[in-house]
Amino acid sequence: MNLVKSEFRKLFYTRSVYGLTLGAIALAMLSTWPAAYAVERTQNLLSGESLTNPQMVAGIYGKATSGYLFAIILGIIFMGNEYQNGMAISTFLATPKRTKVLYAKLGVAALAGVAMMVISELFGFLGAYIGLNKYTHAALTSGALLSLIVAGIISGAVLAVMGVALGALIRNVRIATTGVVIWLGVIERLIVVFWTTGGKYLPSGLIVGMLNVKLDVKSVGRGLNIDTANYFGATTATLLLLAYAAVFAFLGIFTSLRRDVN
Repeated sequence: MNLVKSEFRKLFYTRSVYGLTLGAIALAMLSTWPAAYAVERTQNLLSGESLTNPQMVAGIYGKATSGYLFAIILGIIFMGNEYQNGMAISTFLATPKRTKVLYAKLGVAALAGVAMMVISELFGFLGAYIGLNKYTHAALTSGALLSLIVAGIISGAVLAVMGVALGALIRNVRIATTGVVIWLGVIERLIVVFWTTGGKYLPSGLIVGMLNVKLDVKSVGRGLNIDTANYFGATTATLLLLAYAAVFAFLGIFTSLRRDVN
């Protein structure tokens, strides 16, 4: 219990955590607020895109989960700072059994990721509501709202755990963070757009699956196709995302137990 309290103190005293939370809020609101306007302006260019489609409305609200990028960065910083700042030596001397430390970090990071996602998602919902306010026919069902909330909670925990594992595997915080931003922010998005079959197996594709939003949007004469109709259902997507967390956690623990602490 004292170890867990110690990890919570480290988290609360890390100023970047609050900056990341603000970043998650900003990203969630910027993703949702202008989305309705963008859909209306481009519906003549994209077939299957209309605010009369309940799935499109759910997709706009679903953008509130965009803050998961900051959840994984939080995990990287939480773990990586231990090595970069030389805190790992004193931590492991106080608790020689490293697995206890790593389990505590994984648990605390998961809770922090959930808290970050809940906060940013609420602001994202507010942004979507404001953006859709003048479109009286655009309504979100209670079932869709529940799916979005659950997806946000699970993705926050899983991505934070993956971040801790990456922080253990790649001890340079800048390199790990840059790599994650490029992968999640650029590469995965390109894969989802241009290879929809493979996109559903990626973390971002699994989060879309948990949202349970089924869209089939095609550009008129440009070859662009965003099809989430064949993505995994919410249950399968959740289990696969949890499997990602388990694999990354195992790799992080396995690596930490066999590496020297400098």
